[in-house]
Amino acid sequence: MARQLSTGRQKSFSKIIVLLAIVAVALSSAVMIIALATVAGFQNGIKDKIIGLNGHIVVDDITNVEGSEPTPLVDEHLKLTEKIKSVKGVVSVSACTVRPCIARGETEIDGMVAKGVQTNYDWSFFRQHLVSGKLPDFQTDSNTVLISTLTANRLGLKPGNHLQAIFFKEDSNGNQRARAINPLITGLYSTGLEDYDKLLAITHMSQVRKGLPPGTAFTQWEVRVADFDGAEDVAFQIQSQLPAGLFNVNTARRYNRQIFDWLGILDTNVMIILSLMLIVASITMCTTLLILVTERTQMVGTLKALGSRNGPIRRIFIFQSLFIAITGLLAGNIIAIVFCWGQQHFGWITLPVETYYVNKVLIDLQPWHVPAVDAGTLLLCFLVLFLPALVVGRLNPLKAIRFQ
Repeated sequence: MARQLSTGRQKSFSKIIVLLAIVAVALSSAVMIIALATVAGFQNGIKDKIIGLNGHIVVDDITNVEGSEPTPLVDEHLKLTEKIKSVKGVVSVSACTVRPCIARGETEIDGMVAKGVQTNYDWSFFRQHLVSGKLPDFQTDSNTVLISTLTANRLGLKPGNHLQAIFFKEDSNGNQRARAINPLITGLYSTGLEDYDKLLAITHMSQVRKGLPPGTAFTQWEVRVADFDGAEDVAFQIQSQLPAGLFNVNTARRYNRQIFDWLGILDTNVMIILSLMLIVASITMCTTLLILVTERTQMVGTLKALGSRNGPIRRIFIFQSLFIAITGLLAGNIIAIVFCWGQQHFGWITLPVETYYVNKVLIDLQPWHVPAVDAGTLLLCFLVLFLPALVVGRLNPLKAIRFQ
């Protein structure tokens, strides 16, 4: 009777150990998949915002330096637009004019950057981030402007008000002249990128050209390509199509180095998380197998006494441990996929946009995430399993049968 109770307790204990091992592997794999999906989502979300504001590639005057006022380009340079469009991989090319100005609101004044765009400007990015009002329609009225909620709050403005902006331009004699525009505010946007939102106002190119010196037309081209990963190659091809020594051709990655370097650091964080979770899963499997071998010591001794070799006995424990690993991985996959789907559709977890530039945790579960995590975890667990399996070969049959 006592022996039956002892055997029952051992079975219950073994089941608990197996269950805990499955849970540990499931949680480890789920965390790894979610970490990959969330970091990829965050990186792509910030990249999409940067690209939405300036395009994949910016072409401007070669004398421009970072942080300085853009050097205007002459009307004749607009003819080069067709050459840029002819480059393979280019989807669209848009000339625009960027000029600093002083904006005046109801009670405050502040420095801003006015960006003048053409009538056929692609508003898809700002349509996603429109907070109130509507987008400008330059085909019906070019004297309109789109500003950010930060600018509106700072200057005490709202849709339906006029934005008074003053440019300083150099006339033919080299003297500075003030030129004012007074466009109607049609809507407010918010991208979450505070450094851009607090400065950028979008209006028609004809308005901003009033702040350019005589004989100049625009300041840069914004180029959109089919594949951002191939933007460097496209930029090189564009450079070869343009007159040498006249233009800078910078991708969004080079044009916003600090932000992209910061996003690159996140890859290191992911590698640390993956390493820690793999270590947890490996230690869990190793510990589980040692406990199972200890619990089945008498069984191992009996099998050896009956003539069984070490190899078949080891395989019994390895197969059981692989069953635990595979079951845990399947459970972890389900947990991760359900979480990613729910976060993507319902946005359960929110973030302070002032700190993270996005208002919720973004998810981008790519096709390779789940197979890569499963294969890596299974391979490492399989290699680790050989360590406790060696214990089986060292057990003495007589001592193992007497083991209590």
